[in-house]
Amino acid sequence: METVFYFAAKFVQVILEVVSIAMIVRMLVPIFTGSEDNKLCMLATVISEPFIAPVRALMVKFNIGQGTPFDWSFFATYLIIWLLQMFLPAI
Repeated sequence: METVFYFAAKFVQVILEVVSIAMIVRMLVPIFTGSEDNKLCMLATVISEPFIAPVRALMVKFNIGQGTPFDWSFFATYLIIWLLQMFLPAI
């Protein structure tokens, strides 16, 4: 049973790592290309948006970060993923 939990934790770690890399790519590609129409950026958006959307919905519901030019939901999602990656090996 311990082996199953170990492999499940590793699987979640890999998923979180892929999502965090996709988020970084999604942030950096438009800076260097000047456009979000790049296929790499679109792929990164498809990968990361299911994780960002719930956080964005919560932030809109509680009126957090509204009216600012910065996407706080993106930052909050990245912070949550980072914390999960830190605490997952301890579980």
